[in-house]
This record gives sequence, C-alpha cells and structure tokens, in this order.
Amino acid sequence: MKLLNFGGATAILEHEGVRIFFDPWLDDGIFHGAWYHYPPLEVSLQDVGRVDYIYISHIHEDHCSAETIRYLNRDAEIILMDRKPNLVAQFLESNGFAFRDVHLIKPRSEKQLRPGLVAGMLEADPANEMASVIDSALVMRWNGMTVYNANDCQPYSGGIEYLRQTYGKVDLALLPYSGGSGYPSCYTNLTDEQKLSEKDRILRSRLDNFATTVRQLDPRWVVPFADQYVVGGSRSHLNRFISHPACPGVVSERLKAEGLDDRLVLLNSGQSFDFERLAKSPDSPYRNHTEEDRDSYVKRSLRDKQYDHDRFQFSTAIAIERLVDYARSRLWTAQQRKGYLPPASIYLDAVDARRRFRVSLDREKAAEVPWDEPLAQPYLRVSCGHTLMIMLLLGHVSWNIADAALFLDYERVPNIYDPEMYVCLNLLKA
Repeated sequence: MKLLNFGGATAILEHEGVRIFFDPWLDDGIFHGAWYHYPPLEVSLQDVGRVDYIYISHIHEDHCSAETIRYLNRDAEIILMDRKPNLVAQFLESNGFAFRDVHLIKPRSEKQLRPGLVAGMLEADPANEMASVIDSALVMRWNGMTVYNANDCQPYSGGIEYLRQTYGKVDLALLPYSGGSGYPSCYTNLTDEQKLSEKDRILRSRLDNFATTVRQLDPRWVVPFADQYVVGGSRSHLNRFISHPACPGVVSERLKAEGLDDRLVLLNSGQSFDFERLAKSPDSPYRNHTEEDRDSYVKRSLRDKQYDHDRFQFSTAIAIERLVDYARSRLWTAQQRKGYLPPASIYLDAVDARRRFRVSLDREKAAEVPWDEPLAQPYLRVSCGHTLMIMLLLGHVSWNIADAALFLDYERVPNIYDPEMYVCLNLLKA
C-alpha cells in the first residue's frame, strides 16, 4: 500500500492496483478567487491518472472542486456519507458529474466496496454544529490494514473511543493539525499584537489536540493532513494572523517532544510513501516552509489576484433592504425552531454604500439604522462592500466561505465566541 500526496486533503491511496482519490482539489483560485495551494503543488491534473474510487468528505471547495472533478474518469465510484440533505450528492448532480456508482454510507456503519476493501464513516464532532452538518471522516479496512482519514474533522473523545472499540489498531491516520477561519485575522476589535497572540493560542491548542489524538489512537503511521492553503489578493496581508502554519512540518517538534515522532510521515507535494517498503518516492527530504517563505511567495505570485466580487459592481440602487428583510424572515423561522432568541444583535455593514442593518436576534424584524448610531451590545458587526453583501444575502457566496476567504471584517463586543450566533449568520440569506 502507498499514499501519494498532492497537497491539502488531496491524495491517492493505492493497493494492489486499486486507487482511491481523496478530496479532489488541484486547481487554484477557489473560494471566489481567494484560496491558493501552499506549499505550492508540484503536480497537476495530468498526474492523477485513472482512479477507481473518489471519496469526498464534504462540500467545501478545497475538498470538492468542480474544476478538478470534471477531469476525473467517469467509471470511478463515489464514496459519500449518507446524510440529509446530501450537499455533495446534490453538487455532483447539478454539475452533471455522473459516475459509475455512488456509495452512500451512514455514520458508524460500513459497506464492502470489493473483496478485501470495506469503507466506513464517522461523523464530525456533534459539539461543532457547523462541522457536523456537512463534514465526514472515512475509515477503511483494506486487506488487514486500517486507515482513518479525518480530513477537516477534529478528532473528539467519542469518535476516538468508537475507532478504538470498532477497529482496534489504526495503521494509518491522516489527521488535521490546524484550522483556519476569519478569527482572529479579520477582527477589528483586536490589535495586531492581540491577533498574533490569539493565533499562537489557537495553533498551540490544535497541535495539542493532534498530539493527544496520536497518543490515544496509537497509529503505526500518522500523516498531518488537510488545511494547506494561502489567501491571495488584496486581503493577503491578513495571512500573518491566520491560525494555521505555513506547512505540516510544524507537527514535527510537537511529536518529538512527546516521543511520538517515530511514526510521523511527512510528504512533499508529488511524493509517495510505500508502507511495505517504508520508502519515499522520489527519495528526497521533506522541505519545511516558513512563514517568510509563504509571504515571499504571496508577494511574488498572488498579491495582485482578483476576487470574483472585485470584477463588477452592483448598483447602489438595488433594494438591499428587501434582501435583508427576506433573509431575516428565513432566519427567524430557523431561530424559533431551535429556540435560540438571545438578546444580541448582528449588524450588517455595506461599507461603500454606508448602509447599516441591525438584525436583533430576539426580534422578528430587521431594521436599517443610522451609520453613526451607537451599536447596542452585545453584538457581532460584519462589514464588506455592498456588492459582496448582496451576493451573500442572495446565497451566491456563503457566509462561511466568505469568512474562510478573509473577505469580511468583524467587530465582536464582548469578544466572546458564541457558536450559535455564527450558525445564525450562515442562515441569513434570502
């Protein structure tokens, strides 16, 4: 068995000529022109070749890119978690991507794909509502070897216990080592020093979780996986505050301090590891990338990239207030169903149009308020240009993706994370 690394969560696991492609993303400029591979890819679509199975963990474009999927052989079979709604299945159908078969596997269950190959699913941490709605992890038994691909799913105690009880020894674990969001990069209520402090705190927490998972699972081999990107364009100066490192090599020192580095496999883009021969191909050392290397690459190659919403402008005459009203109505219905009606507000600022809307989470109606009116605490203020705001309210750009792309500026008072409020923000579309 061997693993061919492309970058991020994209790789091919191959055994006895059967090839499983994980989370296809090989094109650049995803998330509406914001995300690019870093470390840069040293492979292309032509290097993929024919695959037998394609596992897609979730709908995010760095795991499910249409511009990559359209080049894959259609006689492959798709592996998805069985869920409702199934956003990935809908995406494949809407794009006309008809593959030979689609295997839908329920959480904590298994399906035999062929003799010797059984695929199972594990849900994301139920405590993380945003992740549990869309994400999945793959577990495979393949001719006596157990492989756990967590992709973006941060391992949690209940999931680890399930793996240990159901599968016993995990041979290969592909684990997330980091994470990325608009916090703290885009939060204007934080100074640069506070942003850097928060970045370090979050990264330490993720590395602690990575080492804890390795100790608890005790896999024979572990590969730090997923979350390898950089933001280009006019918001690229915020990369220095993102709570993920320049490359997966950051886990090396952490595992060494724990005495766990004997099982660590670090692969460059385009490099494979043979688990029987214990050999890399090509046989070259791992290249660590520093933040300075990353920043130099961005300045040289990505600083002038344009985002989709920079390429045109909607007229300020568009009745954005009607979109806010429609979006508020849908959100209010969802809030009542969940019983979440806190005395807090979300403010929406269309900066270049100098228009501000208040969505009081304990009131049914939204209201436009004067630009200079004091904001009622507690609140989350979200700011962007009016063109992007319209695209968000229409649902053409999701709030979640705009957050990951660093498109939005935030002010949070007090600076306390309420995950339910961010769920509300993501439901705010007409």
